[in-house]
Amino acid sequence: MKILKYAITCIALLFSTQSLADWEAKGEGKVIYPSGRTEPLNFGFEYKKVYDTVIFTAGKSQMRTSEMPPNYILNMFVNDKGQVYVAEFAEGFFKGFELAIGEHNIVIEHRREFDDEEPLKHLRVRINDRSYLLDSTHPTIKFEFDEEKGIADISGSGLLKDLSTRGR
Repeated sequence: MKILKYAITCIALLFSTQSLADWEAKGEGKVIYPSGRTEPLNFGFEYKKVYDTVIFTAGKSQMRTSEMPPNYILNMFVNDKGQVYVAEFAEGFFKGFELAIGEHNIVIEHRREFDDEEPLKHLRVRINDRSYLLDSTHPTIKFEFDEEKGIADISGSGLLKDLSTRGR
């Protein structure tokens, strides 16, 4: 009887300790500073089941949870000089960034020269094949997750559709 209990326990442990990631969306790109200097950007997501808990990773941060979060919101701040700050990406303000994450692409770039009177109007946000202009000094990018696919969708708030680009 003890051998049977031991065998059942071993089999249960074998299957419950499977630590392969259910999904992982690696992210690579670059942060561009006002001086023109660039630094590598590594920011991705991972969802991993371990025993009865889930480890969710966003960039360098990890958290244990009972289930996968439905989304992750990346907060951005734009100062009066038109520079962007994202806490997960850099310790200070920068000019823009490019990030390829999983099968998605996100870019913040300058579309024209900076104007003191309209500090938001020179920036363009591209999420995959959609182009947006900023409508707020604190826009967000929302990553929505699916347990099977990983990143199911990316959307934003504080953004306006850029009508100057055709077909987007």
